[in-house]
Amino acid sequence: MKKLIVFVMLSMSFSLYAQELELRHTYEEEAEELQLKEEKPDLEKIGKMTANPLGAAWMLWAQNDYRQVRGDGIKGSEDVNLFKFQPVMSIPFEFNDEDWNLIVRPVIQYNSSPQNDRTNGFGDTALLTLVGPDKLDGAVWGVGFTQIFPTAEDEVLGQEKWQAGPAFLFANLAPNVGGWNYGALGQHWWSYAGEDDRESTSFTDVQYFLNYRLSKTELLGMSPNITYDWEADSDNALTVPVGLGYSDIYMIGKMPVRIAFEAQYAVVRPDDLGYDWNFRILFIPVVKNPFRD
Repeated sequence: MKKLIVFVMLSMSFSLYAQELELRHTYEEEAEELQLKEEKPDLEKIGKMTANPLGAAWMLWAQNDYRQVRGDGIKGSEDVNLFKFQPVMSIPFEFNDEDWNLIVRPVIQYNSSPQNDRTNGFGDTALLTLVGPDKLDGAVWGVGFTQIFPTAEDEVLGQEKWQAGPAFLFANLAPNVGGWNYGALGQHWWSYAGEDDRESTSFTDVQYFLNYRLSKTELLGMSPNITYDWEADSDNALTVPVGLGYSDIYMIGKMPVRIAFEAQYAVVRPDDLGYDWNFRILFIPVVKNPFRD
């Protein structure tokens, strides 16, 4: 009888232990699944933020443009490569009980120019600041100030002038897949100091964009830069490119990265020196905004 009681008690103990192990395993699986859900980024939201020039995301924006320049001022064609590292840093604040963003975007350039056989090095540095309401989609606008500092390593890589002027942004961002994003970021610079033997500057750059939302993260469209040099004669002032490109967001480890490729063609370009084709690659890691929870 005692042996039977001991056997029953041991059987019950093993049964309870097995149930405890099963419950613990189930709990660990649910906790791991919950943690993965919490850690998995919202790619649709990130996709909208990276398409928004005045959004809340911090983006380590790297852009490379390769082009061939032609014109009356040179024989044949020459290769030019323009690399820009322009981190986009968004700082939130409140204005009239509404959420706004201050965007700070320094632009560090490393260029390769065909002048003097071949000149490589850092170009002038720019700084763009914009303020505007914090919106994920719909109508977005911002105003601000833009500057260029004469930091070029060689005179052929920069303008050797201190420059400043206004900046504006307007965009309409589609809330859903199947919609269109469109807008423009405009900047103008006048020179106010610098080397006396260099020409004064008055230059406008308008980057317009038109993108179709293929999916929650994919975009198909273009984002070229229209430029106008107000100090040049009419035959050498205007550049108007059009283009077509594709971009999507990829996960590299735990970091979302927008990667884009775009080909552009200048339907209007300066006679003396301008480009026909421009090939642009974008590599944009998205990092946590330290000013947001």
